[in-house]
Amino acid sequence: MKRKTGRSPQIVERDNEAALYERIRELVVNARRTVARGIDLVQVHTNFEIGRHVVAHEQQGKTRAKYGKEVLKRLAEKLTAEFCRGFSKSNLEYMRRFFLAYQERMPIAQSETGQSLTIVRNEAEIAQSQTGQLAAKTSQARPFRLSWTHYVFLLGIKNPDERSFYEIESADQNWNLRELRRQFDSGLYEWRVRGPVGVSGRISPGGAAT
Repeated sequence: MKRKTGRSPQIVERDNEAALYERIRELVVNARRTVARGIDLVQVHTNFEIGRHVVAHEQQGKTRAKYGKEVLKRLAEKLTAEFCRGFSKSNLEYMRRFFLAYQERMPIAQSETGQSLTIVRNEAEIAQSQTGQLAAKTSQARPFRLSWTHYVFLLGIKNPDERSFYEIESADQNWNLRELRRQFDSGLYEWRVRGPVGVSGRISPGGAAT
């Protein structure tokens, strides 16, 4: 009787998950070795790439929701054991959501996380469709210009046009996170787009009604 030589699905899945960890580990190690002027942007682009790898792993294996959560939990445990802070399960989920929300910027982000970390100056490399009054300012893919904590806050804004508005204003006006929250809570987007009506009782990405 011939013995089966193929690997079991469990072994294949385990090896794929190990390969995912190694790819993410390499990203983190390279980012921490980099001494760059825009150190916050290095973190942003690294987190974008981590999110990309997680999503690609899910799509490759047609991951079940329950299994996907287990993968993130194990990744968080291994990354935290090696690199300490910044890799909790919830933060990895933010990285996953970050990639899904901004995946049209992938060529820009990938060049930012390359060995040279060269800033892409041509912001018109990728077309990005937008609607409404913000279309003129958001019709092209833009490089990331804010800190990771800014983007975590922006992910809580479900309207893509509103999210894009606050990203642009934060970068152009040099808002810190506190000022971004204040401007969001004041209903600046609604005031600019719809006029100064109906902006009370909103729920901020932080979860508090204003």
